[in-house]
Amino acid sequence: MTIELLIQSMVIGLSLGSTYILMALGLTLMFGMMHIINFTHGAIYMLGAFVVYYGYGQWGLPYGLTFVLAMALLGAFGFMIERVIYRPIKGGVEPTLVALIALTTLIQALGYPLFGTLDKHVPTVLHGMYSILGVGISAERLVIIPVAGVLVLALYLFINHTKMGAAMRAIEQDQEAAALQGVNVNVVNAVAFGVGFALAAASGALMAPIFKLDPMMGEQPLLKAFIIIILGGLGSVPGAILGGLILGQIDSIVATVLGLEPAFLLSFVFIILLLLFKPTGLFGHDV
Repeated sequence: MTIELLIQSMVIGLSLGSTYILMALGLTLMFGMMHIINFTHGAIYMLGAFVVYYGYGQWGLPYGLTFVLAMALLGAFGFMIERVIYRPIKGGVEPTLVALIALTTLIQALGYPLFGTLDKHVPTVLHGMYSILGVGISAERLVIIPVAGVLVLALYLFINHTKMGAAMRAIEQDQEAAALQGVNVNVVNAVAFGVGFALAAASGALMAPIFKLDPMMGEQPLLKAFIIIILGGLGSVPGAILGGLILGQIDSIVATVLGLEPAFLLSFVFIILLLLFKPTGLFGHDV
């Protein structure tokens, strides 16, 4: 591998890792508060991409508008799912898990009659190349990094500098104690669902102009997000960020050198080796 190719692979890995982080942060937020694994995240990623396909690719709306629209629509959908699925079954882990898997299957099954069986493609949003250390990187991939960075920063500020964020942190530490202090647990949980779904939709919307679209496209990003939250430590936001960056580099650099399948396998080998020495992940804590 030449230096130029290595630099190009690292930048592409950073853009991939940025979208992985958005997926993983949504899962981490919901797991930290409600101790559930949201299998619907992959389907929401897919729906976010299709909002861009129809809004930008078919109806001619500005890409930025369709990106915000994808986050808003799927965020509202997440808020609704908390009310109609999670809340009625009183947050039981096993029933919620089954219900979310069923919802994922339903969304994916409806995707084929709604979106068609043929792969879809979103027109290029940004044309041209940028030079980084003398290496050309497409503007479309490069812009993912700052956009994802802004969303991560916004989530950090929301969690650490707002009343709703303080309520989320209180529920994460002790839900019953938070409720006794006047925190409306149901409302906060609904907001967490909405934020998690919005982040997954943002990830799909960012990748829509780069990859082909189909109703099953969210399965691999969901699997990557699971790897990341285990790698970083369940419920750890810094762990999700670092894990996403590591996995993005593995996927890009190893895929460039050895191919896609070895890169996919190496991510599992890496996490197995890490968990042998640190079972709680990079930033996890022993219970």
